[in-house]
Amino acid sequence: MSHGCNNAVEHLYQYLDEELTWSRRVRVRWHLRRCTNCDGAFDFEARLKVVIRERSGEDAPPELLDRLRALIREETKDGTEA
Repeated sequence: MSHGCNNAVEHLYQYLDEELTWSRRVRVRWHLRRCTNCDGAFDFEARLKVVIRERSGEDAPPELLDRLRALIREETKDGTEA
């Protein structure tokens, strides 16, 4: 897997949730347009997210979402940043 692929995969969920800065979003989008492997992963995850949202009876509580985002940020700080 190339560095570009690693970067795109690392930021895929944040990209889908529109939680990236404009410049990082552009870099991920640019990579997805050129890499069929990552584009396929993106399509799968995007569809999965839609299915989960449609089949769940209610939205997750805001407190849970805040906690999950905090945990993701913590993991990002502990790992290598792109």
